[in-house]
Amino acid sequence: MNHRWKLFISVAVVMLALTGIWVATMHWTADSDVDAYRKSLIAKGEKLEIAEVMPTPVPPEQNGAELVSEAFSLLVPASYDLSNWPSAMRIVAPGKAIVGFEQPDVRYDFTNSWSNIMDVVEAERPAIELLKQTMNYPALDFHVEYEKWPNTPLTHLAPFKRCVISLSSAAMCDLHEGDTGSATTNICAMLGLVNGWQDERCLISQLVRMVMVQITVGPTWELLQSTNVSDTELAMLQTNWVKLEFTHAMENATLMERASTESVIKRMRTSSQFFNEIVVGGPATSGVGGSSMDFWDSVKFAGAKFMWRASWTYSDELQMLKNDQIVLKTLRTTETNGFFFNPAYSNMVNQLQATEPTNDPDSWIDKMDEKGLQRRFSEDALVNGSIFSRVIAVEAAREIIITAIALKRYQLKYGDYPTNLDSLVPQFVATVPKDPVMATRYVIG
Repeated sequence: MNHRWKLFISVAVVMLALTGIWVATMHWTADSDVDAYRKSLIAKGEKLEIAEVMPTPVPPEQNGAELVSEAFSLLVPASYDLSNWPSAMRIVAPGKAIVGFEQPDVRYDFTNSWSNIMDVVEAERPAIELLKQTMNYPALDFHVEYEKWPNTPLTHLAPFKRCVISLSSAAMCDLHEGDTGSATTNICAMLGLVNGWQDERCLISQLVRMVMVQITVGPTWELLQSTNVSDTELAMLQTNWVKLEFTHAMENATLMERASTESVIKRMRTSSQFFNEIVVGGPATSGVGGSSMDFWDSVKFAGAKFMWRASWTYSDELQMLKNDQIVLKTLRTTETNGFFFNPAYSNMVNQLQATEPTNDPDSWIDKMDEKGLQRRFSEDALVNGSIFSRVIAVEAAREIIITAIALKRYQLKYGDYPTNLDSLVPQFVATVPKDPVMATRYVIG
């Protein structure tokens, strides 16, 4: 063997050795950083395992989930439901809305008659009656299998929203018929579903809860426009709105999301099949990256997979834990202070924005990382921060509704609205209503 080949082989061996040392060192250093940060969180009392953040089991006699599930099966199938559901509080201009139940017909995507809508509501009466019974139960526990995340079945989410729409339509029909008592009961049943379901610790479940509240705002506003609503009915409605809670529920969901993600990362590191299921949506059936990949894509996927296990996984996990901790700290500060905005919210936004990476399209790593593996989980944690704005919106809506109900009750008793909100205390509200975003007192304009 000539001198040139010996030199080439020697250089190649050295390069391979250095590469091996680099990969091993990269792994050890990044892994130790994650381990150190995890230990620091645990020392502060943080819970990082799914078993530690599981909700308290609900005794069967206190669980109304079976009634809700039975109601699901009694709803009119969508394919046969030809009604145009009444739109509660249809906005027509800034600060102006149509009182829907007073209209001679229902107009939204197309015109529909009240009699047609009432026929559909009547067909769903068995489901509606079951849903009203759930108000007698303190909780709705669908026994979510959190440990199976991300393959946890959540088949109750869509029907849950459908139940609220059905109750809203029933309330609107009641108001059209002048029956404020039945309308109040149906709206309270809507709020009961949202309240009973608050301890389901999935972020998507909490988002659906917020959508359900947004739906409930409409018929509540419509009821306040009724000329024959009573103080007793309004007091019951107000009590149910006061019961709602979202900030602590979102904290619990974020804790579960963090623990579930930690579990997923561990499984991806040890199981190639599970890694492929998470990244490409199913197990690889041929080649390195699956039957849908050509040779070059498979090579890039194999390289990215190697880099993820050697390095990316640890830096991504560390940033994910830090991002989630930022969100959790802000939620807890909000719970303590009773309001959302500065400095807690601004600090959270600034800190999360500072962690957002800038991709370099010319980087060989970014070219290799077509599946977004480098920052897959830390970017999900950024989304958790963006959900915070929805919590703010729904809590603000809740406080406004409670204040509006209190004002209506005052007006029913005294014949006119008060000149200031202090007059509502303590007969109609416990404390003077404040803006939950800025912590400033509401002012009657």
